[in-house]
Amino acid sequence: MACAPSSPVLTNYFLPFISGVIFKSNLVNFMKVELVAPAMENFRNHLVSGFETIKLAYERYAKEAENRPSDFAVTFEEYFHDWAQSNWELLVERVICNPNESLVIYGTGSDYETDIHSRVFFHNAIPTHQIVCVAKIQAIDWISGKVADLSKFDFEGFVSTSGEWFDVSAPFDHVLLSEKGVISNYQQVIVSKEQIEWRVNEI
Repeated sequence: MACAPSSPVLTNYFLPFISGVIFKSNLVNFMKVELVAPAMENFRNHLVSGFETIKLAYERYAKEAENRPSDFAVTFEEYFHDWAQSNWELLVERVICNPNESLVIYGTGSDYETDIHSRVFFHNAIPTHQIVCVAKIQAIDWISGKVADLSKFDFEGFVSTSGEWFDVSAPFDHVLLSEKGVISNYQQVIVSKEQIEWRVNEI
């Protein structure tokens, strides 16, 4: 029995799944890059609105952990980043990424099982993309007061400035960035979120 000629539409549709090279290029096109900025702002707003709740939960947890045998309380920042990482994966990653893509973890990630993984969901996912900050005009480092070349820094997370330093607290109106490719004695800069735009880069 003669077979009907294959449909060019079907052939073109399945081609990305047959050719690894073409598949990779299509993955980049599938990412919803236009949703990066609104997803990041939604994530930040969630950190702000939920901050008092997570702080109260931590206070209760820390008190109980200290009184339980074979238990101890992690720091607030560790507790916070467990919560932030779960929301990062839900509010940013799942919004802009397709199922074959994933983002670099937020800040230190979740360290609940730090020796095993730093993600809350899809523990073995390998990052394919990272969120980056680009200066609208100039990005002024809050620490030094100098112009910062953001292309030399990786986005770490949202912070707030307090006195002469910064901390993990609302209103999360600044971003913390760390010098790329440096493990120790690396430089950090803090920039107002109003001075940057959000982008996503393929790793």
